[in-house]
Amino acid sequence: MAATEPAEDLALAPPVGPLLERADAGWLAPLREKLSAMQDLGRLPHGLLLSGSPGAGQAEIGTWLGARLLCKAPAAGACGECADCRLFLAGNHPDFRWIGVLPDKKEISIDQMRQLSQALATRSYRGGAKVAVIAQAEAMNAKAFNALLKTLEEPTAETYLVLAAGRIDRMPRTVLSRCMRFRVPMPDERVALDWLQRQGGAGESPALLALAGGAPFLAAEYAAAGLGAMDAEMQGAIEAAIDGRLDFVAFADACARHSPAARLAWLENWLTQCLKQAALGSDLVNNNRLPWLRQPGIDTKIRAGYGLLDRLRDARRQAGGPLNAQLLFEGLAISLAALVGRSA
Repeated sequence: MAATEPAEDLALAPPVGPLLERADAGWLAPLREKLSAMQDLGRLPHGLLLSGSPGAGQAEIGTWLGARLLCKAPAAGACGECADCRLFLAGNHPDFRWIGVLPDKKEISIDQMRQLSQALATRSYRGGAKVAVIAQAEAMNAKAFNALLKTLEEPTAETYLVLAAGRIDRMPRTVLSRCMRFRVPMPDERVALDWLQRQGGAGESPALLALAGGAPFLAAEYAAAGLGAMDAEMQGAIEAAIDGRLDFVAFADACARHSPAARLAWLENWLTQCLKQAALGSDLVNNNRLPWLRQPGIDTKIRAGYGLLDRLRDARRQAGGPLNAQLLFEGLAISLAALVGRSA
């Protein structure tokens, strides 16, 4: 099939330079070496699934692999000097496609996947590989997943589909079974904090790394989004709930408007740590940080805490879907106040 002019962007791809810089992180070296060896031996599958904790580096490694596949003289990575590398770094390589959730949408649509299938069915513009990276692959809707299956089942020569996902439990087995899975590793806390401090956020790094579940790239995104002060804000809301001063509507409005997914993660992390301390049998009576976990009624409080934790986890699984965030956070605020309030 003859090549046609490149179609309009399927998504607003981020600049590849920062993604490639992150992909060069030391703790990702074993995965880079494994993928490089498979490519050099001609054993790289057409469908790859890069999975791991959200923000672990799936999109970064996917971009790095795309650059290496398109490079005419790859070594440890793309050479950065050939014509294909220059096109890639400029964001203009005609054989590279980036799919993601569009700014005004909450999911990857079937139209995006159909457009991708048409693009990959054509002949390579540069006479080499064709590569597509699907960021947040779990955000595809059911019809988009079905449209993707045909491309996975009948790929054209030298075509590579790289799916980057943080929640593979949201992906159908029919798609998972047609991809070779690669787990993106996470660094230990010390290594992650060292990396974050080199990015210029030393003072906020520990709180943001905890909020990101230990994923340094996600923590860096939180820092760039100005969430460094969120820990203090949420701690203040907890104290207000303990004292019976929490304004449910104002709290819900602030959470719904500003990084709701990150605030759900903060609440889940905070409650998980509280319940862990209770399970360890620490001296809760003298623990001023957990005044609501004191006798009498501690067993009832712990059961209620686990109930709220389940609700938070369900909310996080549905984050980005058709939820009314304002009502969600109002309900969570009422439950939180009932759990921790002195008069509860």
